[in-house]
Amino acid sequence: MAKGKSSATSATRKKHARKAAADQVEEPQIPKEKKASKKEKKSKEPRKKVYIPPVKPAPVQPDPLDTLGIAQKLPPELLVVLRRLAKKDSITKRRALEDLQAGWVEKARSEGPNSGLLEVIAETIPVWLHHVPPLFLHPSRRIRLLAVGLHASLLRLPAEVSTRLFFTLREVLTADQTECILGSWLLAAHDVDRQVSAFARESWIRCVSLAASSRPLTLDVELVQRLWNFVHRTLLDPGGVYLYVNPPQPAAPNPPPGKKGAKSPPAKRTQDEDSGRAKPEEEEESEGDRRARLRMGACGSAVWMLSAIVEGKPEIMTSEFLAPFANPALWTLLYHAQNPPFVEVESFGWIQPGVRRAAWSLLQSVLETCKDRLDPLIPVLSRAILRSAWVEPDPNVRAAMWRPFLTFLREHPKAWELDASAPKDNDGEDAVDEDDSDTDEDERPRDAQANQSTNSVAPAPPQAYREFLQFLELGCSGSPLQGYPTIIVIVSTIPPAIWGASSETPLNDFFTSFWAAVDGRALSALDRAATSAAFFSALLECLTFLVRRLLNCSAEDAKHLLHGTSAGETASDDAERRKVAQNLVAEQYVRAWEALSKRRLRVEAETAANLIVKSLTGLYQLNDQLFSAAWDALSSSILKALESQDGTVSPIASTILKAFQQQFDKGSAQAAASNALVAQVVQCAIKRCEAILQSEEPPAQGQVDALVDVLSEFEGSVFSDLAVEKAIDETVRQHLRRVLAVAPSLLLVYLSYRQDEALCLQLWQDVLRTLAGSSGGIEDAVSPLLNAQDRGALPAYLRAEEGDFDDVVGDLLAQVLAGSAKTSEVNVLRSIMRSPGPFVSEGSFKGLVESLSSALNMHIPVVWTDASTSFFVFGVSWSLLEVLTFNHLPLLQTTEGSTALFAEVFLFANLLPSVRKTDEEQVGTARKLWRTWMLEGSEETRRATAAVVKDRLREMLLDCSSLVSPEQILQAVKTPDASFDVEPLVDIVPSEVSLDDMLDNLSAVPGDASLAVVDPLVPPASLCDETALSSPDTDTSGLSRYARVVEGLALHLLDDRQAAKANAWALRHLLALSLYVDELIQIPASKSPVFSAAVSRSILHDYITKARQVATYVLSSSQDEGWHTTVVGAIIADKQDISLGPVGKLVWDLVNRGKRFDTVRESRILHTILEHIFGSISKTEAEQWVQLARKLERQAPHTSLAIVYSVTQYAPEPPILDRYRNELAAGLFGVPPSKANTQGLWLLRRLAAIAPDPDSDIVFMPQPRAVNLMKTCQQWITSDEDIDEDVESEMTLIFLHLAPILQNVPGAHWDLIFDVMENNLESSSLTEQTSLVVLSRTLRLFIAIQDLASTNKVLREVWQDRENTCLTLVRDLVSVKLESEQISAPLSACRELALQIVQDLPESLIDQTTISKMCHIIEDIAVGVQKMAYRLLHEAARKYTEHMVIEAAVESEEPMKIELPLELVQILQRDLSAEENTGFEYQHSSGYFLAWMLAFDHFANASLKVKSAYIEQLRDLGLVGEHLLPNIFATLGLYGGIAKPFKLDIWFIEELYLDSYSGDSALSVGLLAAHLYYRALLIVPSLIRNWLSECRDRQLLNRVSTYTAAHFSPAIIRTELAQVKDPDAAAEFTDENLTIKVANAVNEVTASYAVDEYLLGLTVKLPSDYPLHGIEIRDNKPVGVPEDRWRAWMLGIQQIISYRSGSITDGLSFFKKNVSSHFEGLVECAICYSIISAMDGSLPRKPCRTCKNRFHAGCLYKWFNSSHSSSCPLCRSEII
Repeated sequence: MAKGKSSATSATRKKHARKAAADQVEEPQIPKEKKASKKEKKSKEPRKKVYIPPVKPAPVQPDPLDTLGIAQKLPPELLVVLRRLAKKDSITKRRALEDLQAGWVEKARSEGPNSGLLEVIAETIPVWLHHVPPLFLHPSRRIRLLAVGLHASLLRLPAEVSTRLFFTLREVLTADQTECILGSWLLAAHDVDRQVSAFARESWIRCVSLAASSRPLTLDVELVQRLWNFVHRTLLDPGGVYLYVNPPQPAAPNPPPGKKGAKSPPAKRTQDEDSGRAKPEEEEESEGDRRARLRMGACGSAVWMLSAIVEGKPEIMTSEFLAPFANPALWTLLYHAQNPPFVEVESFGWIQPGVRRAAWSLLQSVLETCKDRLDPLIPVLSRAILRSAWVEPDPNVRAAMWRPFLTFLREHPKAWELDASAPKDNDGEDAVDEDDSDTDEDERPRDAQANQSTNSVAPAPPQAYREFLQFLELGCSGSPLQGYPTIIVIVSTIPPAIWGASSETPLNDFFTSFWAAVDGRALSALDRAATSAAFFSALLECLTFLVRRLLNCSAEDAKHLLHGTSAGETASDDAERRKVAQNLVAEQYVRAWEALSKRRLRVEAETAANLIVKSLTGLYQLNDQLFSAAWDALSSSILKALESQDGTVSPIASTILKAFQQQFDKGSAQAAASNALVAQVVQCAIKRCEAILQSEEPPAQGQVDALVDVLSEFEGSVFSDLAVEKAIDETVRQHLRRVLAVAPSLLLVYLSYRQDEALCLQLWQDVLRTLAGSSGGIEDAVSPLLNAQDRGALPAYLRAEEGDFDDVVGDLLAQVLAGSAKTSEVNVLRSIMRSPGPFVSEGSFKGLVESLSSALNMHIPVVWTDASTSFFVFGVSWSLLEVLTFNHLPLLQTTEGSTALFAEVFLFANLLPSVRKTDEEQVGTARKLWRTWMLEGSEETRRATAAVVKDRLREMLLDCSSLVSPEQILQAVKTPDASFDVEPLVDIVPSEVSLDDMLDNLSAVPGDASLAVVDPLVPPASLCDETALSSPDTDTSGLSRYARVVEGLALHLLDDRQAAKANAWALRHLLALSLYVDELIQIPASKSPVFSAAVSRSILHDYITKARQVATYVLSSSQDEGWHTTVVGAIIADKQDISLGPVGKLVWDLVNRGKRFDTVRESRILHTILEHIFGSISKTEAEQWVQLARKLERQAPHTSLAIVYSVTQYAPEPPILDRYRNELAAGLFGVPPSKANTQGLWLLRRLAAIAPDPDSDIVFMPQPRAVNLMKTCQQWITSDEDIDEDVESEMTLIFLHLAPILQNVPGAHWDLIFDVMENNLESSSLTEQTSLVVLSRTLRLFIAIQDLASTNKVLREVWQDRENTCLTLVRDLVSVKLESEQISAPLSACRELALQIVQDLPESLIDQTTISKMCHIIEDIAVGVQKMAYRLLHEAARKYTEHMVIEAAVESEEPMKIELPLELVQILQRDLSAEENTGFEYQHSSGYFLAWMLAFDHFANASLKVKSAYIEQLRDLGLVGEHLLPNIFATLGLYGGIAKPFKLDIWFIEELYLDSYSGDSALSVGLLAAHLYYRALLIVPSLIRNWLSECRDRQLLNRVSTYTAAHFSPAIIRTELAQVKDPDAAAEFTDENLTIKVANAVNEVTASYAVDEYLLGLTVKLPSDYPLHGIEIRDNKPVGVPEDRWRAWMLGIQQIISYRSGSITDGLSFFKKNVSSHFEGLVECAICYSIISAMDGSLPRKPCRTCKNRFHAGCLYKWFNSSHSSSCPLCRSEII
């Protein structure tokens, strides 16, 4: 045995090596070798074994921090960071890298060189380089990324640091250290992680080069060689390299051997035993993944080095340098399985596709850079490449494989032979260990040995070629698109000897393997057409190539190709070659045609034809006999299919034959063969068609089409023979009906290629007659003809004559318009109308167009008035009209009714979608039709259509049955499709004269005289001619014809301000309609002449806003100087002046109308206009207007009154107005009582109209004249004449203005005033609409007298006697409950005035019933009324609660039921969501929330018993959970959806200032709701907690909880704690033994009760979201109180606060009462002198019967023991 050679087997050596690794450094395992059996060893040359020397682990390198003394030079903080780099824990390493980067390197870069940090970092360079290799190769990607980033940052620092780093690399470190650092750096530059490699590669390329350059580090030859060795070692043994850069710590020495017989210490578990443990956290990859990562980096590094060496140091590239590539183990990187067949090691590429991909890239680099030095490597590379390529399973690896693989085969075709000549291996069996293969050869049967010796002589087939065939059988291993284009290249490189060694029939086997992919459906991919085309192309290319090789190769090569393994026994000549070649070609073409025709190969027909033509051309150029063989095989297959029983022809046949005719050179042998084959095919097709037409049986599916396709493809051949032509003519004519039924395509082919127009026209008329005479529907028969016409397949000369088919089409149109046609019939009609010429005569077609137009004109207008009309029928009509528009527009323009029709089309497309829900497709079609009509139509047609559109819009505006609103009409003319000019005032809105006539026909008198409460110009009923109002015709929105027109007018003027300025006349109608609107808003129950009762309040309010905007804009412009004079002069002269302007003409027209008709409506309109234009009037001009009014007193009293009232209200006070007042007062003196109801009434109205504002400085009239006026009024009242109520009403209004003047004048006039007031109050009622005017004036007079009496003693003395009487009357008025339909603005104004009086009602007039009688007032729609009602009812609620507290405290036989007022509860049960669309949403919400405020007011000053009863009532009725909270949450926006939660961040919710509350916006209502929710949380928290516990909507629950905790809980907690600290509460808790402490910071209240030196206490803790969650009570250990009693007290407190909605004050009061009563009357024990025993905490309960003193039981026991007696300590009498 040789020296040093072990006799142990390899497995034994591996086992001992693994054991030794436990005590020493772990060595990398030698890859498992595949063992050959002994049989193979004797029969074949053994495979080469490769030994990979393991990398010797480096000794542990000491840290430069210690060896170089760097630790003493660094700051402590940096030293700690560097120490952490050496730790094993990856988290520690990561944090150290992050701290070093952010805290030192980045800081040094930002602070610059003057900071001194650069010098510190330069000192750390040796330490950093010491840690670079393990960090760059660390398993954690994060650590590698941080490390390369830090390294790059160090290299970007100023030269001081980078120079130090490279100097250390070149001069300081050893060669091994430098190699390790640079190798790790290079591996990191090619790391598998892109981010890591990007950072590392950037720094490597910037700093390192092989040739001399400006880069800091140039690698010399020795360093390049070392770096190359490092990369090579990494490729072979990455685990060893990893251990080299991460050397393990040295193991502790083994203990010395003990004494003999001593027990040996337990052996350490080996690594194999610990392999089942979980990996440590720092390992982010397995051992296999780590090796793969390092190998991939090494492959990339090798590629870079080869490229860099070729460019910078080509002299290094020697054979010795490339020697590592000769190691076959290296190229196992290419192999996918565990045991490569070319070397006995475990494959490096096993289960690592990334490694294999990188290895193929390395191979490409080797082939490109080492071309001249590859010869020694070819044998190794040949086996590795050929044995790896065909079995590669990963498609991504194959994508990277093809380029290097094909390059290698092209440049080194001998690789096949080198692989075949290499030692054979046993690929089909697993390697067997030597230990298991020691069976003696002699033990086998002798016949087996003999067979072995015999078979060993026969050459085995080349394994690489065998794998190549398997590759073909699998369809290029699943990558056909990538693989098949390479097959011809691969086949061209295979030597004939390899073919011959494969089998006895190599060519047949090759094509059998080729077709196996089709037979095995390996090409059934998603893109099957592309894969089939790639297969077919490769097949034909290989066929041509192999035939060429067979015919042109040497005799020896021909023997290999023909006979394969039997080549030595046979001979071959040229004839045999040709014969085999012809047979091979014929066989493959037959098989190819079969696969194409049966669609096993799904190649596109054109593609297949081009490939076949190309192949046939190549065969013909090679040998004409080969072409003949292929052609005969192909033609016979085609004819055989055509002559079969079914006669079907493959669709691909026609295309291929057509390609033959087009691509073969004319006159060539190929063209002649092609024409002959086409002729045969055509003859067969014609015969089959005749047979089908003569048979009564239906043809097979697709049979006719296939035959017709053949005929259509070769139309020239069909009609070139006269006999054939005649036969076809006779066949089609005789079997026309049969042709239409089963072969319409035949008719189309005949018509297309039969060059006889007369014959074809006659046949076409026969076709139409046949179709018309057929029974049943025509769609099946005519559809093929229509489709052909759409494709342009019918001859253009075909035209229909008048006949029966016209009637058929007409009937079909009628069915379609009636909606009874089928879809197929509709499609037929659409096609006929698209191309009518061949099917319908010209006259009939015009009639069809007219019928369609008239039908649409009849049906479309219905959609504007009937909402139930279906659009289904229009879908078909639009499609037909679309066909006509796009194909026959000139004819359509000349059709009667077309302009009206397209006007409807415009409206359908641009107006109807805004009115009704329509079909988008129909609307789109209508829009396209309109645009085509306007774009391509003539100018005359466009003008006529636009005029019709305008007329239709005007009709819709005036039509109350129309569903279209005025706004929608105006929007329609603004659409982009409205390409014509539209002036709404001219084209759509009726003229001024028409509008005036419409307005004059409406009632000019207000529908209700009570409007005088809000508008003084409204006369009393006695001055108006009452007319019976009839309900107007209205649209769906409730607007009458006039309202619709004026609404449209307002919208237009609002949009076009210039038109508004120029057409001021329109203001009369806008303001007139606003009067009707205002009347309906003020009195909802009134009857309107222009609106229905169902009109929406939002529509009314919107119109008021629009009208005011237009009026303000038109009237706000400043008038020219002298304008008022001009206008007044023109009015007096009764002549219009051009200089008046639009506004002046309007005023002139209104006054002149007043002269003629003098209506209340016109006077109110005039007042509204004068309100705007009197803004800048002077006193002189105002005096002119007063003079005009005086002239109009008799002719137009209403107009005159409007003018003087406007001057009084809006113009500066002219002197003439004071004189006018005195004249009117003087005129009243002379009016006798008999004329008081006529002349007196008008004088009183004029005098009241010009009365100045009571708050102004203007004196109404002198005091004497006022006294005389009062006398006149007294005379009227005391007379015998019957004075009307209207006169008394106007008289009351005059008293209002006279009261300030007469306040210091005593006399009978005050009795008159008081009598009138009392009489008016007694006769008035809020339920009577007619009495509201006098009531409002009386209440205003009442308030004025109250104000005067408060400052005038004389008047106060007179007033006191009458005040209570009037207050009682007013109170009774207010307490009357009104129905909702009675509510109106005048009534609310009266109620507001009354509440203003009674809100400070004396307590004597308020009792416990007041709240029940008057709580309904809170529901008034006027917010002012609600506020004043709340103030009054707030006091009434207090009275009610006082009564309930007293009743609850008094014991009676029939206890009184404690509950909230029933009337109030009914209000609380309202549902606000049902009142959303009434127009008063905010007002209803305000009243409802104020009602709840009243309900909570009942809890103020209530006893606990009363509170509990109230809460039980609310709980039983579900008022809080079912009514209050849903309404509050909806108002605050907590239900989600579009509304966002109400923001309360800046608002103080604990107080509500009712005087500042407006109630007309979401903000004010939201704040009221928030305050109400706060009060609910404060007063009834238990009910809110019940709602939360029962809520099943988790999202709502979370929103409410979060919102409450954020905005309400802090306020509630503050309030609760403030109540505890309140002085009133402190007085309740007054007790020398009780102490209350409040801790605001922690929301706690502590109560302690002192007994002796002991404290009994509890702590109430409020949670942060209180009261959503209950309180927490903590108590100390009770002393002196039994535990069950103490627990009962705690539970009682919990119940009061959490379940009975009591406050903390209530709970503490309960605690104080219980504790104090428990210890009340107790005296100290006479033994211990304490109430509570110090021994057991008990009370003195043991009495002495004699002295009645009490003692603790423990004290007595002690006394008895110490005194040795059982006597009382005080009286000495016996106790026991």
